[in-house]
Amino acid sequence: MKPVFLSEILSYFNLTCDFQEDFSVSGVNVIANASSNEISFWNEAEVSSKVKESKAGILFVRKDFVGDFSKVKCLLFVENPYAAMVEFLKKFYLPFLESLPTYVSPLASVHPTAIIEGQVLDGAKVGPYSIVSSGSIVKENAVLEAHVTLYENVVIGENCILQAGVVIGSRGFGFYEDSGKRKAVPHIAGVRVGNNCSVGANSVIAAGFLSPTIIGSGTHLDSFVQIAHNCSVGNFVYMASQCALAGSTIVEDFVEMGGAAKASGHLTIGKGARVAAKAGVTKDVAPGIMVGGFPAEEIQAWRRGVALLRTLVKKRSSNG
Repeated sequence: MKPVFLSEILSYFNLTCDFQEDFSVSGVNVIANASSNEISFWNEAEVSSKVKESKAGILFVRKDFVGDFSKVKCLLFVENPYAAMVEFLKKFYLPFLESLPTYVSPLASVHPTAIIEGQVLDGAKVGPYSIVSSGSIVKENAVLEAHVTLYENVVIGENCILQAGVVIGSRGFGFYEDSGKRKAVPHIAGVRVGNNCSVGANSVIAAGFLSPTIIGSGTHLDSFVQIAHNCSVGNFVYMASQCALAGSTIVEDFVEMGGAAKASGHLTIGKGARVAAKAGVTKDVAPGIMVGGFPAEEIQAWRRGVALLRTLVKKRSSNG
């Protein structure tokens, strides 16, 4: 992204700002991670404790926003921060993106039916009918089996194995309101998969909006796993078949999730936690504990509740 000055943004959006000195931003990022030379947005009316220390250079906020982002250089008050952020991307960011040149290492193995627009490095293998889109990289000794699709801006780490039908970097299931219409969010930030990972057949990892969806090293996903946009999955995480994470979920290192376990968005599953099969996580999970049931709770509490319910049902039946 080329540097964009505050004065350019003010002119384009017809806005004003109390900040007296002109300065530029040269990147976009989520609010929690944005630096002083990056622009982001905040869509709520008040400050959340998780983002109050944001150091963004420029931040789109709602006109009715109340609160204090003390470390943000300039707040821009707009009707719809989400829509303004998308408009900024369309005007100042997307037209200036440059993709890496297409490259296939002579030490790589690519099936004749595969389509390569990105880069495939030494020792990597790309199977039948797989697609490596522009701007994506398959690193050393990674394996893409048949019918694997990598969208734009996806990086697959060394020694990874993606089984048949895997899709990585597709647009996430996100929408925003603009002029009374619901529009799809352009998830442009792609996906980063660490080294020594495996992704099971027909699993999907969606692209991030302003920052990539992250899969850490040594992490293994079973078949039919869904990782939504903006998620961050740590190192050495194991997720059994049919697990799913909603958008912006954080899964810390060494977490294990049983088959068909699910988590709603914008929460954290702490380091070393375990989630029982078919559990539904609706709030943060503390590090090291095991949870089960729906809504998920500490596993022993859930088991006692189930046992008590069964006892009450039996008593009622015997008294009936």
